[in-house]
Amino acid sequence: MLFSRPHPLLLVALFGLAACTEEMAAPPTPAAPLLSRGLSACVQDAVDGVHDPSARCFTYRGVGGISMGGGSAMRIGLEEPQLFDVVAALGAPYIDLEYFLLTVSETSNGGFCEMGQLVENLEYIDLKDDPRIWCGPIDLPELAIEGTNCTGFSGDYNHYYRGPSAGRGGSFGRVASLEIVQDLALAYGNPAFYNPESPYLPPGVPISHHVPLELSDRSKSAERAARQREICERPVRLMPFYDRKYNPEGRYPVITFCDGNGPVAGEYEPGSNDFPVEVVLAVDYNDNGRRDYGEPVLAQPFEPYEDVGTDGLASQDEPGFDPSSNPDPSGDDHHWLYNPNGKERNYRFDDGEPHEDFGLDGVHGTGDFGEGNGRFDLNPNIERAFSRSPRKLLEGLDEVMLDRLHLWVDAGIRDFLHSAQISNQFFGALLERRPGQKRIDDWAALAELTQGVGARFDPTVADFSEARIGRHPYLRYGDASICPGVDAETGRGNHVGTASEVLHRLMSAMAFASARWPDGDFRSLSGGLADQGSPEGSLSDFVLKESFKSDATGGDEPFVAILPPNYYADPEAHFPVLYFLHGQGMKAEDLAASALLFLGPQMASEHSERRYRSSDWQKMIIVFADGECQPGECHTGNFYVDFQGVDGAGTAHGEAFFELMRHVDARFRTKPAAMHPRAD
Repeated sequence: MLFSRPHPLLLVALFGLAACTEEMAAPPTPAAPLLSRGLSACVQDAVDGVHDPSARCFTYRGVGGISMGGGSAMRIGLEEPQLFDVVAALGAPYIDLEYFLLTVSETSNGGFCEMGQLVENLEYIDLKDDPRIWCGPIDLPELAIEGTNCTGFSGDYNHYYRGPSAGRGGSFGRVASLEIVQDLALAYGNPAFYNPESPYLPPGVPISHHVPLELSDRSKSAERAARQREICERPVRLMPFYDRKYNPEGRYPVITFCDGNGPVAGEYEPGSNDFPVEVVLAVDYNDNGRRDYGEPVLAQPFEPYEDVGTDGLASQDEPGFDPSSNPDPSGDDHHWLYNPNGKERNYRFDDGEPHEDFGLDGVHGTGDFGEGNGRFDLNPNIERAFSRSPRKLLEGLDEVMLDRLHLWVDAGIRDFLHSAQISNQFFGALLERRPGQKRIDDWAALAELTQGVGARFDPTVADFSEARIGRHPYLRYGDASICPGVDAETGRGNHVGTASEVLHRLMSAMAFASARWPDGDFRSLSGGLADQGSPEGSLSDFVLKESFKSDATGGDEPFVAILPPNYYADPEAHFPVLYFLHGQGMKAEDLAASALLFLGPQMASEHSERRYRSSDWQKMIIVFADGECQPGECHTGNFYVDFQGVDGAGTAHGEAFFELMRHVDARFRTKPAAMHPRAD
């Protein structure tokens, strides 16, 4: 039963007479419910912002998503924990932006030979994979699952790892991947370079060298191609331009360059130069005006430092080191599970680690950003991104607010985007805050945990309650005993996974949310959807493709709302809402076809032996928010975040999401925040 407070006006009426007498003091008037972003909220785990240890506040909202949408959902949920009870991130490489940008970049922006070797072999500089000018690939040795052979993949700048097409969820071609990088730069600012004139372009590159995003409209493809050719034929030449590793004296020109799709997915083929790579630069050792195969691509995200821990010593230099018996004398080697607080090799700068205060280019005396200021400096763009990384937000989240959230994370152990390795880092940070959370490896283990020994996983049967699977479970899907073999043939454990895996993943996120809201409506409904009293008696009554006018973006923002099957039959009922955010290259309407999957479990259970006269899930509203790029905004997805854009005044997609939430509250019968007695 709801734990409710008397309405303030009722209290005034009841105690009005007493307030007029001197002998009797008026009792305190309860504070009014607090709003956050114009929405009912649970501030300090209370509707009125006054924390009550005996009760728990529920907003009856959840936010989840897949891939781009998964990382965005976790960021939104941890930035605004007062607005949500449930957060679900499915296959989200962006769940830890630090680990994503600093480790995955090694396997996608590495492989270049040392400068001296390249300069000595300039006659071979454009020969594909010639060992005289190419030193890739780079391995990511981290394990998806400890004790297995499910490691990260090998790759380099000229060979983006793509793996098998099965379960990948899209082609993720070379140009498409570069467009994703550009969209990240539009969202948070250029992670490779800092340019005070533009958060997007590298320093020294004029706006005229940018392909206007308006040309991404399909009707303007010919104009776009012509603009790209013009840019590729006239590279910007910068000199001097310094880089600690590849141009320390500034003696070689640095140029803008173009890339392109080759005959092999993800691989660069010499001569494929029709796509301007706008956010990075290359060293043109032979000064021929193009990036040849072996010439390095530059990135300057932070000042040089040694990731050896706060003792300033690498393990092999620590007293007592022995590679077999004592490989980590100081006990500071980072491991997401066994030593998540370890500072050595944690891909972060920690106070006490040696660094060179030479600025982002790493070269003494050039006077670039950060040089000589007495502190370690990050590129401000990457610092902005890191500050909004879900893992970073989790580490700094207030105890009271973390205590009220329910987090669900999944990741594929053969995901070509390293989602499991990245999600491991997030989960390690979670274990530091809330020890004892469950790691679940593949569907059989999830079935045993939620349904019983020997069961086959069924998301409509599985018990996703906190009592059964804990507060914040983490599912790593894919069979570790067969990777990489069969995975390469079937797509098991890949970014999206097999058909059954993607179905299980989506349904599990919905079932998790349903299990975490109290006082849910699990009544069984008789008949079919057409018998539930809707205006037309059709599916379109329950699956609404609508839009709202956004002040933040200045346009009409589409969304899809799936109404619970008793929405029309019970006109006084109010419902919890789950917002779901899609991945890159998609739009909200693409998910509308899945509506029947989510309506069926709210009708009547097919498992009467378990749930007599009950539905499998409680009745809820599901909203698919749109993260599609419109012409003039981006290429593949808007990350549901306010964009920096090319000039620092990008489109406010993040604010548009909260506008959507306010619109949904006004348009549909959503449950407001309420207090419940704590069960623990």
